[in-house]
Amino acid sequence: MTSTPDTATRVTPDITGMKIAHRAMLADTRRFALIAGQIAAGSPCPQRRSAAIAEYLHLLCDSIHHHHTVEDDALWPIVIAAAGPAVDIHELEDDHVQLDAILGKLRERASAFAVAGDRRRAATELAETLEAVHALLAEHIADEEKVVFPIIDRYVSLDDWARVEQAAKKGGNLRFEAPRMVHHADEQELAKLKAAVGPVIRLLLNVMVRSFDKREAIIAG
Repeated sequence: MTSTPDTATRVTPDITGMKIAHRAMLADTRRFALIAGQIAAGSPCPQRRSAAIAEYLHLLCDSIHHHHTVEDDALWPIVIAAAGPAVDIHELEDDHVQLDAILGKLRERASAFAVAGDRRRAATELAETLEAVHALLAEHIADEEKVVFPIIDRYVSLDDWARVEQAAKKGGNLRFEAPRMVHHADEQELAKLKAAVGPVIRLLLNVMVRSFDKREAIIAG
């Protein structure tokens, strides 16, 4: 069981990455719901654009699922061990089950949209699913940040938080995740993220961002 230092001298975990990840999920689901709605209303969507949108949405589903798997397998056990009866995450766990189900539906509709003959109808169905994903994520993230963030701040040790961050790095798609972090971080957060890596990684990040932005241009139409 994790020991908790005196609150007056305690150094708290840096949850910047988790905050940005939440922000990116909400921004992406809202953004693509709007894009799909515009296509349903008649915005041009040639095959290249529909394929890029579907590819991004599949990567987004992978990202969200990975994020919640890390919480289930790494974060929740640490939080429960550290805080004990001070935290109840049963509703958050139930949300993950619901999210997995609706992400499966989003994958299906993204794939159908990519090859649809009736693009506007497929876009309408895709927009509906994205709206549902966004609504569930928004409620879940609000509850998680209200319940879990103060617990992490008060109880979780730096060593235990490092284990969570290490778990997050395993199985994640760096080429997708890193550029999204850059795009959704504010100026102060971005400076902190870049300071934490060496010059080679910063150079590689610039390359990944350029590649990411090329797909973004196609998605934007």
